[in-house]
Amino acid sequence: MAEAVCRWCGRLRYELAPAATSFGMTCLGWLHHGVGVDPAAYAGYGLGIAATGGLVWGGLKFKSTVATSLGVASAGTLINATIGAVTGPSVPSLIAGGVVTISSYAVYVPWLVKARHDRIALQIKAAKTAPLPDGMGVNVGQPGVTGDTEEETALRRALVALGVPAVDVSRIVFTDTGWWATVTLPPGKNTSAQAVIAKRQQLQANLNLPGRLRLTEGAQANQLIVRLQTTDPLAGPGIPWPGVRVSSIEQPIPVGIYPDGTEILIDLVDGHVLIAGGTNKGKSGAVNVLAANLVACDDVALAGIDMKPGALELGPWQQNMVALADDPDTARQVLIWLKGEMTRRGKYLATLRGPKGERVKKWTREHGKYIVLIIDELAELLRQAPDVAAELMTLMQVSRAMGIRIIAATQSPSEQAFGGKGTDTRQQFGTRIGLPVNEPTPINMIMGTGAYGQGWRLDELDLPGKTMVSSERYTEPREGRCYWIDEEQILATSLEHAPAGDDEGGEARPHPQPEPDPDPDPEPPTPPSGGPGGGGGERPRLRAVPTFPDGSRIPENRQPLWEALQQAGPQGLTKPEAVRRGICNHHTSIAPWLAQWITAGWVQEDGKRDRAVVYVLTAARHAPTPEASVTDEESTACRTSL
Repeated sequence: MAEAVCRWCGRLRYELAPAATSFGMTCLGWLHHGVGVDPAAYAGYGLGIAATGGLVWGGLKFKSTVATSLGVASAGTLINATIGAVTGPSVPSLIAGGVVTISSYAVYVPWLVKARHDRIALQIKAAKTAPLPDGMGVNVGQPGVTGDTEEETALRRALVALGVPAVDVSRIVFTDTGWWATVTLPPGKNTSAQAVIAKRQQLQANLNLPGRLRLTEGAQANQLIVRLQTTDPLAGPGIPWPGVRVSSIEQPIPVGIYPDGTEILIDLVDGHVLIAGGTNKGKSGAVNVLAANLVACDDVALAGIDMKPGALELGPWQQNMVALADDPDTARQVLIWLKGEMTRRGKYLATLRGPKGERVKKWTREHGKYIVLIIDELAELLRQAPDVAAELMTLMQVSRAMGIRIIAATQSPSEQAFGGKGTDTRQQFGTRIGLPVNEPTPINMIMGTGAYGQGWRLDELDLPGKTMVSSERYTEPREGRCYWIDEEQILATSLEHAPAGDDEGGEARPHPQPEPDPDPDPEPPTPPSGGPGGGGGERPRLRAVPTFPDGSRIPENRQPLWEALQQAGPQGLTKPEAVRRGICNHHTSIAPWLAQWITAGWVQEDGKRDRAVVYVLTAARHAPTPEASVTDEESTACRTSL
């Protein structure tokens, strides 16, 4: 405690000088009063006050600011001491001391500020023109360039050379991996923490110390947290995956470790998970570690969408999944199945009541299996099938309460990758696993607005698999590294936890194939228990979705008209015929749809029938019309009638 008090007084000794002087003279006056004051002492006090008063008068007469200031300070100090010697410890003495102290600060503070500004300007000028002399900044209480330790001195000099001298540097704290300190910066836009963070590389060059420099904003606007990592316990080719560590999705899933050896845990039951980073930065490892733990959970039904042709990433887990899609059509069907399951589970929960009669609003393993959908290459899915963005957004917003979780991975984080402005899904990811990126631009998009300035520096992660995790469990930026799982471990884990028996899909399930004639949307699978919310008992039947010639999905309200045009063939279809077939009514206009299709080149006008325009599909218009065949009986009947 004594050391801390002395250090604090040392840092602020210039600010405390007037108060310390006034208090010291007051105490000396009290001491003199206790010893006894004789007439000679009173005469001495009087002569001193007269001399300092004469100094003030001379300074004012000859317009000398220094003489006037010195005379006022000396006169006030002697008056304070005289009152203390006459009255001893008393109210008048305390009042006199307070008045003298306040008056001295009224003069001292402006001078101190000006002197410090002049010194800072001199330091900046010296740093820009020549090496800094050791004599500048001889103490830590003054904004100089010499500190208590070698690291603090280097930091202060680096900041001065950057043009942002530190007002204060807290005591440097040394750790097993390096050291860190809190720097108080001068007020101003160009000297803010964000301005210094933007010049991190230049500051590290000025620092000239081995290690990796990290900068984050402090608790206050003008505070900067400086960290220098001198050793990296996470370096190396990779951290081997230790194997399956969970048996239920409601348990935290370990996906990596921090430098201190603690594991990085993902609470998947709390919400959806986003895995994002640059190419070849460890995204596949994080996805496969999560999948390997999930296939071992008895309360999970796993589904997948892998937009790499042939499902190269999720293919090894195919026999452990209820469905695996690898193209836009089957991906749509997976999402449609999940929406149907979500609706049915919601209705099922609405029939349940708790022990006190309250409504059950959250799915647990007691109600049936959780469903986890893994989407690899989210950006590619939304690029090839942009129409699924709305369905994906609906699932992410509503399905959590129904026991459905989504793990989305992308190596191209962008606004389009998350559905665009109208259907931005980023806010629905409660857990975000950020992997290394090549530039700072995607950081705020992955980790959230303002994450770059708050220290979520994914661009500083220097090895594949290094990560920063943001979730309810982890709210501060901290560097870790994901486990690495090799192909042999993936194969062994998949075979070990593959469903047994043909009825459960013991053999590897084939990729869903489109069927020529789509039936109505299938009902979600019924669990073995008979309740409507089990999920995972029977894999969904995936089928092709009707699409336009360009591959985009046909909206449900336009499917009847498109199918009618297909059935009409070269004969075409008119608007009155569409009304008679019930495709539309007199109050519903199909003209905008037909106009769009004509512009796209899918439909053409082919004359008129009964004064109504005939619309024909382009392919049907050029198809040959089959010749009519006449039977022998029809020919005989025709000749007879003639």
